Amino acid sequence: MQQVYIPYKDINYLSNSDKAYAAASEVLRPFYKYDVNIDSFAQVIEDKKRDKTDRTTLVKVLKEQYQGLKTTPLVLENIEKLQSENTFTIITAHQPSLFTGPLYFIYKNITAINLTKQLTAKYPDYQFVPVFWMGSEDHDFEEINHLNIFNKKIEWQNEEAGATGMMSTDTFAPTLADLKEILGDSENATHIYSVLEKCFSAGKTYAQATFELVNTLFEKEGLVVLLSNNADL
Repeated sequence: MQQVYIPYKDINYLSNSDKAYAAASEVLRPFYKYDVNIDSFAQVIEDKKRDKTDRTTLVKVLKEQYQGLKTTPLVLENIEKLQSENTFTIITAHQPSLFTGPLYFIYKNITAINLTKQLTAKYPDYQFVPVFWMGSEDHDFEEINHLNIFNKKIEWQNEEAGATGMMSTDTFAPTLADLKEILGDSENATHIYSVLEKCFSAGKTYAQATFELVNTLFEKEGLVVLLSNNADL
């Protein structure tokens, strides 16, 4: 596989502040706590040790949310690891966007997974778990009900109000039909559609459907998904 590496400064989609942070610019340095390198995580770990995290409740909620969902032993092991004071999380977050929505939804999770691997190698005395925190309590339906694929827009029409994660997938059939038409009938397209159709079948909440999709995409890497709209949390 051919890989092309592009310097941050040459990526036009990134803001100037993003580029300054990645380059450890002195101009931006007063506005964040830790230096931008992996050695800084030694101090991050020491600071996080002082947090009074309710690990018992966290693990309890995660086990409840994963109950009945088929996942990998690695995900289940990572959930158990969270009970240990020696374990730290690498967290990324996003709303439950339509079929993942913008590409950075995927990039966020890959970045969390890769950083977890780097920290595990750098700090072998500690355990690290990648976590996707799903903002299922988000109310901005207009932000998460559509996506653009192959220069075509797909939009989920739904009349419910309130937290998007609590909305029902019962109205998803037309959206899935639009997606199937755009994807076509190649082997890869058929596989992708079958995954999405299974995850977004009727009778679920939108958060649960997205939960299943993220698990399907990243379960082999041990990514733990947390639905944040939970009273115990």
